[in-house]
Amino acid sequence: MPTGSPSSRRALLTRLAVASAVGVTSLGGALALAAPADAVTSDASAYFARINAERVNHGLPALTMRSDLNAVAQGWANHMAAANTLSHNPNLTSQVANWQTVGENVGEGPDVATLDTAFWNSPEHKANILDSSYKDVGIGTTFADGILWITVDFRRPMVAQSSSAQSSAPVATARTSTVHRTLRIGSRGHDVARVQRRLHITADGVFGPKTKRAVAHFQRRHHLRATGVVNHRTWLKLHP
Repeated sequence: MPTGSPSSRRALLTRLAVASAVGVTSLGGALALAAPADAVTSDASAYFARINAERVNHGLPALTMRSDLNAVAQGWANHMAAANTLSHNPNLTSQVANWQTVGENVGEGPDVATLDTAFWNSPEHKANILDSSYKDVGIGTTFADGILWITVDFRRPMVAQSSSAQSSAPVATARTSTVHRTLRIGSRGHDVARVQRRLHITADGVFGPKTKRAVAHFQRRHHLRATGVVNHRTWLKLHP
């Protein structure tokens, strides 16, 4: 995470950045955060339209916007703006319910269009956007001191939900963090294979009991909670 004076940080807004630990600062009276966590901002709606347009253009079904994911995403966007720090939500897996796989894109920039371009030009963020296993999304945005902070939380649900939530998009120079998908029993794909190769076990891309044991062993050796779930902290140890 780049550090420095406000002017030097603004000069880096067109570059990609790696998420790091959050350093909370006091807000001060001039900083106005966005709407409550259960609201959908106009910027969030605008990005929802863009992300679904990109999926449909690539032959994928549109994501369904879910209010529970919106609340998590908005809360984290507010937090990043308050801390003035780009980072992933370390509590994503406990705050999100009913998931097989979850993922997160976060970023900061001047506007939705610039952030959309930055996500799209990053292979890892683009992989989240075009992941066919994801069905649900939550988007939170906060605008503070001329910077738009955005959190996009993706979910492959464990149990199918009602389609009553928002499911279609209206016609209608940033920094982003690296993507760390949360993986556990039942997860599949190239991210699972990456973990397996790092743990020196067969890289079949299927997260089964053997992979869970190997992850838990790795976590114990690195003084992490031995849950067998590959969360953000485990990713950082696997790929420092």
